[in-house]
Formats: sequence, C-alpha cells, structure tokens
Amino acid sequence: MSSIYDFITGNTGACVVAVCCVAAFWIYSRRSSKLPNIPGPPSSSFLTGNLFDLVSPTTGRDWVINVSKAYGGAAKLSTLFGGRSLLINDQKALHHLLIKEQDNFEEWEAWTTTNGLLFGPGLLSTAGAQHKKQRRMLTPAFSVKNLRGMTPMFVSIARELETQISSIVKNGPKEIDLTGWLSRVALEAIGRGGMGVSFGKMSEATIFSTSTKQLALEVIVNIMEEEGTKILSKQQKDLANEVEEDDVKDIISILLRANRTSVESERMTDEELIAQTSYVATSLLYGYSHHTNVICRTLIFTAMDTTSSAISRVLHQLAIHPEVQERLRAEVTEAYHNQDETIDFSNLAALPYLDAVIKETLRVFPPLPVAFRQTLKDTVLPLLHPITAEDGTVMNEVLVEKGTDVFVNVIGANHNPKTWGEDASEWKPERWLSELPESVTRIRDYAGVYAHQMTFMAGNRSCIGFNFAQLEMSKNSPVDRPMYILTSAPGVVLALFLQSFEFSLPKDKDITWNLGLLMIPVLKGSNSLESQLPLIIKKREV
Repeated sequence: MSSIYDFITGNTGACVVAVCCVAAFWIYSRRSSKLPNIPGPPSSSFLTGNLFDLVSPTTGRDWVINVSKAYGGAAKLSTLFGGRSLLINDQKALHHLLIKEQDNFEEWEAWTTTNGLLFGPGLLSTAGAQHKKQRRMLTPAFSVKNLRGMTPMFVSIARELETQISSIVKNGPKEIDLTGWLSRVALEAIGRGGMGVSFGKMSEATIFSTSTKQLALEVIVNIMEEEGTKILSKQQKDLANEVEEDDVKDIISILLRANRTSVESERMTDEELIAQTSYVATSLLYGYSHHTNVICRTLIFTAMDTTSSAISRVLHQLAIHPEVQERLRAEVTEAYHNQDETIDFSNLAALPYLDAVIKETLRVFPPLPVAFRQTLKDTVLPLLHPITAEDGTVMNEVLVEKGTDVFVNVIGANHNPKTWGEDASEWKPERWLSELPESVTRIRDYAGVYAHQMTFMAGNRSCIGFNFAQLEMSKNSPVDRPMYILTSAPGVVLALFLQSFEFSLPKDKDITWNLGLLMIPVLKGSNSLESQLPLIIKKREV
C-alpha cells in the first residue's frame, strides 16, 4: 500500500495525466454511445468534432445544407471530445420537438444564462413556466388590431430614408453602403412603434445604430440601460395621467396597461417586465425606475438586427436579379403611384409578386439558420421521411436521450428537396405565384408559423415579433393557420425604395454573407465582423 502511495506522490504529473486520460475515455465512451446507428458526416477533429464546420462564418451555412441533403431529416454530428449531437430538419420531428414535446426540449442553459446577464429575465433568458407566462402576456400586443395603426408611422420613416438617399444621389448614381441606413430605419421603427420614442434623426448615425452595425455588444447594452430610464419615465407619466387607450399606439404602452389589469398570479415582476422590452418592445412595468436598466434590451437587439438583415437580403437579391427588380417595381408603382397616402394596412393583397419575393427570400435565406436545444427527457421523435441508418436499415423514428444537444436545422428544413423540389436551394419567387405542390401543402400541420417554412420557428419559442418585422418590409398572404396571425401590411421600405431608386451591384466589389449572430452581408475576403452592403443607387425620374 505504501508503495502505491509513494508512486503517486513521487509521480504527480504522470498521475494527473493518467487520471485525465481515464476521465476523457469515460466521457468519450459515454457520449459516443448516444444516437447509435444514426448517419452523419465524419468528424473533422477529435477535439472539436464538426462544431467548426457548423459555425464557420464563411462556409457554415452551405455545410449545413449539404449535410441535410446527404443524410436526410436527422443526422448525427460530432462535438467536443467525441461527443454526439443531433441535427434535425425533418418537418414532423421538428413539430414534435418544438410543439408536441416542447417541454422535453429547452434552450441551452449557457444561452439563457448569458442572455439573462445581458438582457435580464426576459423571453430570451427564461424557461419553463416562467417563459410561458411571459409569452401569454406578450403575444396579444402583436395582434392585427394593435399593429394596424403603425402603418402611417412606417411610411413616415421610410419616406425619411428616401429623402436622405435622394439628397446623396441627386447629381448622379453613387455607391452607398445601405447597412447603416437600414439599421437606422429598423431602430427608429422599433423605437416609435415599440416604445413610443424616437432614437434620433434619420440623417445622423447614432451611437446605437453604429454599434449594432459593428456588433459592439457591450456598447449596445450600456446604451439600452440609459434609454430604458428615459422610456420608463415617459410611460409612467402617461399612465399616471390616464392617457386614453385609443391614443396609445406603441407596444410598450399597450403592455403596461395589460399587465396593470392582469390577475395577480399572471403579473410579471418588475424585473421581468423591464427585460421584455428588449425582445418584444415590451415594458409591462408598474414598478420603480431603478429597474429600468434592462428595459430596452431584447427587442432592440434582436428585432432591429433581424429586420435590417432581412431587408438587406431582399435588396441584395433584387440587385443580383435586375429583371425581378423591374417586375416588382412595376407592380408597386402601379399600386401606389408614389402617393404615400395610398399605402395602408390591407391594400397589398393586390401585390402578389412582392409577397412572393419576401416569402422566397425568407425561405432561402433565413436570418438565423440554426437554433439550439437541450434534451431534458428521453424522447422519441417520429420522422416524416424515413432515413437510412448506418447499418442500412430504415429508421422511421429517432430516440433522443436525455442530455443530447439538438440543432434545430431551420435552413435544412427550408431547403429540403423532398418538400420544395430539386430546386429547393434556388431563389425563385415565381414558385409562390402558382399553387404550391402537394409536397409543400402536406407539411402544413408540421410547418412553422409562417408560409410553410421554419424561418420564424414554431411553438412557444417562435419569433413573437415576426409580424412586427414584416410590417417594416411588406405584407403577408392571408392567414394560413388560424392559431397564428400572419400580418397583412404594406411593404413600406421596399415600396418607397423601389419607386424612387434603381440599384445594382458595384463592379469592383463582391458581396457575400457570413454567419455571425445572424447572417450579415460583408465584402468577400474581408475578415471584418462589420456588415457592409454597398450598392450603386440611381435616382429614378418620377
């Protein structure tokens, strides 16, 4: 016994290495036993598995699409030290994961904890019953009734953008980086429509819009802290003065009143209420001003980036495809004739091509290609399309063990050739102008909240503000699914932009899209995280 003790004390380094090796082997043997027989790509590294393939800024998006097409609706990925995770794009499996069995799959704990530190206990950082309570309170604020009155506000903001761009190109076509301008548009729309405040003039870049463009998260959070105090003070004064409900147009005010009239058990705490505003322009606050340090965090950070990213992608595609741009311009011009007052909440039903362009852009280029979940309980996920296992057998379902990390493959579902055809990865707005194929309509009961696709997810973790974002872009088609409200709203930014300008790609610059927090436009070959979308803008003679 003493000899063993002497060996250990005399060979501490060797023993530490031995213990680490045993521990690593134990972890490897445990983790590698998960997801047996499920096919997947070979590991690129024992240390990191396929993780760098998945999150690569330049190639991650295409890698996920290729894996999805090669292995079907469920694929096994390698993670740290030989661990295993599951990549799911099968529509039926996603329906069970996000809706039917959603209590068995929750956001990654590291993700919610980080969001809690940055944004407070809002929708991005809560789980379980707390998240459901917040969601129930917030959802009605995004109803058609509440969003309908925002159309004139969006028209006003879009006209401000048009005026500023016109002043730049009045003497001839010029190259303009649109990302800064679109960030200002999105920020101002969220400020006015979400919180009843303005963040500044469209003609001047603010520190907030600049920080968002550069992904300066620390600066963003600090600014939101300052703005929250100002916003809360104004909203408390309106509540104290009993402002008439008909005069309330912004989402925060609507939610403040909703929380005040809720039963005690459904009310959120002060801290919860303040944290919501960042995500959904909410502030159901009835408490004290010292809590305002998180009032504007989630909505501003997520909705602004998502909205500006989506509009940027549409403009980029229209620059790549001038024939689509011209057809869309003709449709919009015929409908509006450059008269702002003709743009209202419901008149875009006559613009099917704009609807098709928006839907196809969001399908092919979802701003967030992959989402993440952790498995809380052993669960069987059925597959709509069976897959071929590693041993050659056919699998109609997948057993997901407790503790398994799951990647919700949004872009894989949107590009699934079994649903969308062999041209699934091609951008073809025309596919929405005729009757959708049976392969698409058959997934209606399994699809996400929007247009048979997974871009805005499904279930309690679906994007609560997607209606708001689309108001800034366009309108939606009539409601496909009664359980969700698909907003019908004018494409104010695109409508005014198309009527006023022609835009094309610069000849000396290649634009590509990198995967960051969202998909962002950058110059090809650039390692910068700052988004850039330079386009040649020419003023049209009206």
